[in-house]
Amino acid sequence: MAKMMLFRVLAICVSIIVSGSSSVGSDSESLLTCSKFHFEEKVLEKLVRFEHLMEINEEKMNKWEVKLESLSSKIDEQMKRWEDTFLSKLDNMDEAVNETEAFVKSVRDIQLQEQSRINNSYHESVEHFKDRSKNESEMYGQQINAMLESMSSKIEEVGVAEKKRGSSMELMQYTFQQDQRRFNQSFDLFLENTKLHANKTINELFAKQQRVAVTACVSSGRIFPDNVVRFSTVNFHVGIDNLDTFKSSGKFVCEIPGLYYISAHIYTRTQGQVFYVKKNSVIIASSASDSDSTYSTNPISAVVELQLKDTLYVNAGHSILATYSCLSIMKVI
Repeated sequence: MAKMMLFRVLAICVSIIVSGSSSVGSDSESLLTCSKFHFEEKVLEKLVRFEHLMEINEEKMNKWEVKLESLSSKIDEQMKRWEDTFLSKLDNMDEAVNETEAFVKSVRDIQLQEQSRINNSYHESVEHFKDRSKNESEMYGQQINAMLESMSSKIEEVGVAEKKRGSSMELMQYTFQQDQRRFNQSFDLFLENTKLHANKTINELFAKQQRVAVTACVSSGRIFPDNVVRFSTVNFHVGIDNLDTFKSSGKFVCEIPGLYYISAHIYTRTQGQVFYVKKNSVIIASSASDSDSTYSTNPISAVVELQLKDTLYVNAGHSILATYSCLSIMKVI
């Protein structure tokens, strides 16, 4: 391989020299300053350098061949060691298999011997049991006959006692049913009372927790025909279902029993006129307009206990002005 490469390189060099010589000859006429010997000297210098490079490459190739031969020998040695190890392990496995087969054979022989001994012992035990059972059966037969006769007489006695017990059980069952009926009635009555009491307590607690309030004002000034002041402009309300009735009649109807607080401010130009807070037509608070001023704003308030359907309202028999006449009712408890 190296010789072929060297031959190719020499051929290339010769061709370069020939072409260079011809080129030099042709150009010598036009370029008098270029020397033919100078050109050949440069070509030879390049050939020497090229040969030096070829020698370096050939040395590297030789080193690689040495390394490859060394690696190949190491691989052959390792493969041989692995082969020897594998064969040794196979021999050990063969020995283990032979020992296992010998152990299994010995165990099988011992098992057969033990099985034979157990079978012989079993047959002897069965024969002995048969002989003993035959003798004991005759003895037990006599004892059983005596026991049966005794049991027959006792069964007759038990039958008589059972009849007596049956009549007693019927009487006890009747008494028990009567007591159970009375207990059920009492228990049902107790449950009903408990349920009613619990419902009442829950309703009371629920009513106490419910919020009821309203704030309203007079929409237009006038004298109301039945003296019940209508606060028809509702600014705030909560917990009231019959709000339309309150706006049209002027009467607050209690939907949730409890303690209520009522406060009103009556603005009027009538001097020294009395007005009232009434519960179910009964006066619970009263106030009067100022007797000195033409226009006056007059407060009135009260705390009252209301039950379901009770009414609460302001009664005034004189002119009420709309600007500052307002009412507030709130459930306290």
